[in-house]
Amino acid sequence: MKWPASGIVRRVHEFSITQTIVQAVLAELKKVQPSRLVRARIVAGRLHQLVPATLTFAYEVLTKDTAASGSVLSVRNVPITAECRQCHWRGEIRDALFACGRCKSGDIEITGGRELYLDSIEVEQP
Repeated sequence: MKWPASGIVRRVHEFSITQTIVQAVLAELKKVQPSRLVRARIVAGRLHQLVPATLTFAYEVLTKDTAASGSVLSVRNVPITAECRQCHWRGEIRDALFACGRCKSGDIEITGGRELYLDSIEVEQP
């Protein structure tokens, strides 16, 4: 099977991010032992362009044979939002071209979509 180079880079990028997430999950899990991890929840801004299916696959691979093995990763995507410096419109950017939703100015400040953090873990106590 031949993989496009961009696909390989994307997978490496997401595996690297997921590795950091797994480290954070395991560190938090140590604080609540003895317990079994059921779910880890992350928040990911759309500017990161992460593919949830790739993240969950990487999570399964990277948690195998760890205290987090068998748990599920939930991803909450946060939209890209902005504020226009010209007309002060605030809203979600949905197009590939980042412009004001009202006056179409490109003079905007990105106010959301950069988030990437472990939001919570769900554990089951014995």
